[in-house]
Amino acid sequence: MKTKDLFHEVLSSTPPDLKKRLDWSFEIADRIDARLKELGITQKELAKRTGCKEPDVCKWLGGTHNFTIKTLAKISVALDFDLIKI
Repeated sequence: MKTKDLFHEVLSSTPPDLKKRLDWSFEIADRIDARLKELGITQKELAKRTGCKEPDVCKWLGGTHNFTIKTLAKISVALDFDLIKI
């Protein structure tokens, strides 16, 4: 079986709620990364601003992290912008 075929098979059997969570996680990671570039700050600086460790920031930017509201709030404050709008 080709890797592409296997990927599509796994994707088709993934529950919709998991797909949605992954979509949101990747979108949040992309928004964080874009804001870091916009501000010209490093992951190390974001870690310092949030009071977290650099490996945590790396996980956030990996796109599969399960964010808590507390973490989203810390990041939003540290980057002075709304990651999510309700």
